[in-house]
Amino acid sequence: MRHALALSLLALCAFSSKSFAEDAPPAAAGDSFSAGVGLAYVPEYAGGDKHRVVPLPFLERTYSNGVFLSTQRGIGYQAKVGDFMLSAALGYDGGRDDHKKNYFSGSDALKGMGDINGSAQAVFSVGYQAGTIGLSLTTKQNINHREYGATYILGANAPLYTSTTDQVGFGASVVYGDNKHMQTYFGVTAKQSAASGYREYTAKGGVESITAGFHWNHVLDANWSVRSGVGATRLTSDAADSPLTRRTVTPMVMTALIYKF
Repeated sequence: MRHALALSLLALCAFSSKSFAEDAPPAAAGDSFSAGVGLAYVPEYAGGDKHRVVPLPFLERTYSNGVFLSTQRGIGYQAKVGDFMLSAALGYDGGRDDHKKNYFSGSDALKGMGDINGSAQAVFSVGYQAGTIGLSLTTKQNINHREYGATYILGANAPLYTSTTDQVGFGASVVYGDNKHMQTYFGVTAKQSAASGYREYTAKGGVESITAGFHWNHVLDANWSVRSGVGATRLTSDAADSPLTRRTVTPMVMTALIYKF
């Protein structure tokens, strides 16, 4: 579930705020700190047919020199170079449990598949603002588990309505997984097949998923705001055809109360 949560929050958080290029403050901006808590409705795992409501903590500290500490983006550095915003960070993927350990972790639908351990990740992003459209390209490379492969995410964000208290927009993202990533999360080896009962399946690299949705940021006062998002993710190509996939289209909903110091 943790990997599904990471993917879901990546998509939801990507379009539940401004675009990557807009979010990153310029070097001349002052330090800032935001904290909040919310709830997210996400699948137990990518392709699962059961959902759960999980807590969504949010903490982000940004510095005028470009350094940031974030529960969403990890620990890293961002800088504006011409019309582009560049970012490099150290993040973490929680992996996947092969049985339901508790309400918040694992799925019994994956019994016999074996756990996918958590892994540190190098996260590199580039953002560009084309008029009102925010574009971003992000790659996540596993560090201590190179065998898990890598993903590449192309995102776009467009404002639909803006006022002094409300900002509504639309966002979409496409996730591409390499051969190792797709086999790790959607493939079934001979050993896993014997233990789980799923047929053997080799998942090749390709577009893993497409996500689209709407976001709404409501400003309560100078410090407080409510950030919400609703959308859906559709698994594609070998991810959709995997025997582990019980549902190719899954809804996602999140809302969070944010305080900015």
